[in-house]
Amino acid sequence: MNETTLNKLKNKAMGFAASALTRVELANEEGRLKAKFQSLGQKLYAAVQGDLLNAMKDDPSVVELVGGIEETKKKIADLEQKLAGTKVEEK
Repeated sequence: MNETTLNKLKNKAMGFAASALTRVELANEEGRLKAKFQSLGQKLYAAVQGDLLNAMKDDPSVVELVGGIEETKKKIADLEQKLAGTKVEEK
């Protein structure tokens, strides 16, 4: 094998490794998003039970959860876009 072939193989392996790491990061972010939605759902359920829905929008923990959900959704979209770009490069 010549050096060019080895470099191509090395570059391809590096691309696959980067893609795998991005997939792991994406799965972690999706897990975080699920946990945030679950926490928000628990707060919503408690508010419904206590007839406190109007007070919920002023609850700092709810505002923080909603902000965290939006941030996590953006990270997920960025990672998905990164993966889509990686798939094109791997071909």
